[in-house]
Amino acid sequence: MDIIKGSVVIAKAGRDKGKAFAVIDVLDDRTVLIADGKSRPVERPKRKNVIHLQATRATVDRVATNRQLRSILKAYQTGG
Repeated sequence: MDIIKGSVVIAKAGRDKGKAFAVIDVLDDRTVLIADGKSRPVERPKRKNVIHLQATRATVDRVATNRQLRSILKAYQTGG
């Protein structure tokens, strides 16, 4: 499953392990920018290697605020 802009992903490694994020931008074939609306707001996304992410089938169309992003990702949280 490809990770594209708008994909909902789960972090498999690092301090964010188990948390759900939305892909804000794809930098290259190995690196993306992710945000969750809380610890990583849309204005300050985190750079992450795609091998540390697990793609889900869900996507986020367009997010205007961090509050909207948090409510969308709440269903995908697995702990961490």
